[in-house]
Amino acid sequence: MEATELRLNNLLMYGDTIVPIIGMENNDESVLVKIDPDTAVDYKKLKPIALTAEWFSKLGFKEAYRSHNRVRFDLPNYCRYDFDLDSNKILEGFLFFGNYIKCNYLHQLQNIYFTLTGEELKIEHKIPRNQTTLS
Repeated sequence: MEATELRLNNLLMYGDTIVPIIGMENNDESVLVKIDPDTAVDYKKLKPIALTAEWFSKLGFKEAYRSHNRVRFDLPNYCRYDFDLDSNKILEGFLFFGNYIKCNYLHQLQNIYFTLTGEELKIEHKIPRNQTTLS
């Protein structure tokens, strides 16, 4: 994960805690990411959150289709995301006008959604800051 991939409101892991990015500052050596009013950490200490069926549920997506090689999640009236269960993963990602945009992590999906809609991807179920399991 590169610092250029990050923006305000992205959710990431810091240790065993899910944290939002509430600010960013470039210093001479690295990029510091503010994760609460009193804490800023080097972006390299943050880890991306893998997209899972549980995350899609928390984001309001509904499972719309399942076969032996694909699972599709729809965000009603907005977009789709396909998981390709085959090893080649050709048909996987955020589906936009018939094209797949590859993204494997929550912050990437948040960024794509924001770019296309101008709105934040809303989390429908509150996530405790100290949640440790993501699957």
